[in-house]
Formats: sequence, C-alpha cells, structure tokens
Amino acid sequence: MPHLDTWVVSGLLIALGSLELLAGRMLNRRQSDELAVDVVSLAQFALLIKPLIITTAALALAQWAPGWADSLAAMPLWQAVLLVVIPADFLHYWYHRLGHTLPFMWHMHRTHHTATAMSISVAYRENWRWFMFMPDIWYAGVMVYLGLGEAVLIGHLIFGCANVLVHSAFAWDSGLYRIRWLSPLAWLLERTVQLPSTHRAHHAELDEHGKPPHHNFGQLLYLWDTLFGTANFTRARYPTRYGIPHDPGDPWCVQLWWPFCRSKKPESEYS
Repeated sequence: MPHLDTWVVSGLLIALGSLELLAGRMLNRRQSDELAVDVVSLAQFALLIKPLIITTAALALAQWAPGWADSLAAMPLWQAVLLVVIPADFLHYWYHRLGHTLPFMWHMHRTHHTATAMSISVAYRENWRWFMFMPDIWYAGVMVYLGLGEAVLIGHLIFGCANVLVHSAFAWDSGLYRIRWLSPLAWLLERTVQLPSTHRAHHAELDEHGKPPHHNFGQLLYLWDTLFGTANFTRARYPTRYGIPHDPGDPWCVQLWWPFCRSKKPESEYS
C-alpha cells in the first residue's frame, strides 16, 4: 500500500484530534485562525510537497545515476529501515537547529512556533519553504530510488506517529515522572527519544531563563540533543505559555505562503 504512512498518520490525527476536541483542548486558548493554518499546512505537505520532493529526487537520480537504481533492494528490511531512519533523523536535527539559529531559516520555520497551545494539529504547521528544503524528505527520495521504498514507508510511518504524539495536547508522559518506580524508564526514554515534556519545552514562549528556547531539536531521537549539548531535561515542568515573543500576528496566508503573501508589519518584527 504505497500511501500507508499517510493513511495511518491521518487516522492517528483524527483519533487524537477527536479526543482533544471532546476534552476542549484543541481550540482552548488558541487564536481564531490557528486551526486553519494547521489544516492547510498539513494538506499541502501530505498531498503536494512531500510527494513532489520524493518524486523529483528519484527522477533526478534516474537521469544522473541510472546505474544506481534499486542497488540496495536486496538489503534486509530491518537494516534498510535503520538506514532510512537514523540518517534522516540526524539530518532533521541539524536542519531544525539551524532553523532556530540562522535568521533567514527562522523566518521559514517561525510559523510552527506561532501556535499558542500544544495540539496534534500543530505537528505539520509550517511555511511551505520549510518543507521544500527539508533534507530528510529529499533523502527519502534517494532511498526510494535505491530500492528502499518499503523501508521509507515504514520510516515515515514512525516519524509521522512520533511527530503527532509529541505535539499532543495530552501530556501522556507525565505518569513517567509521577510514578516513582517508573523513574529509571523515564531517565532512559528522555535521553533517547523525544517526549511531550522535552518538546513542550522547545515550544515554550520563554525558557526557565526568560529567553526563547534554543534546545530540544530532535525529531524522533532525543539522542542527538544529548550528544550535541542541546538537551534540556524539564521533566514534568510543562510551560505555561507557548508561542513566540513579539509575535506580529500575521494572517494565515502570510504564515503559510510568505513571501508570496507579505505582511504589512515591518521586517524587524520577524526577528
């Protein structure tokens, strides 16, 4: 089933989104157009940008390196999945970290952080340019051309589910910190994979030092933050405010399609 990852992740979004709506957590404390930004961004990514990138990468390689086609097809599936997931996650870590470091990249990524509350709908909230230059998606296209299409499907299923779960309005990892006998498991998990606690700290308006957060950039594996010194183990200390300082309050079309839609705000307000 070629689009299994899309169907499963969409099903997870619908299931958790329904729970968030019933609990009053999806729209609570959010601005009126935030959900529209989330929905349009997800649609343009899943239906247009992601298929376009993977297809373009595969077609380009077919022209530049025709002899490489399906050259890794005989690789055992478990090895193929690791070859897809680990390098892709490593690439995403550095891309994400640069997105919070370089001003022109922050302008691409800031839409994701204008959400004022955590919700599964925020998981794919991005300006189109952020998706277009995402290196792990281009890497997926290369892997498909090399014959690892099934592994890419499994890898993107893993990434998609993880992305949805860490943005959930429900802090489902809180029990790991409340129940004493689970402390060893919490210690291991929070140093290995991204959890709601660490990702909420990343989305906080300000960190515990009163500055915009510059930590917890991992997509799936928190291991990269642990290794490269960007880990912030907040455990059960969840932020009280989400968003960005001095948010200029751009309309949805500017957030999703800048620079085609331009804000009337001064450029200085984007820093």
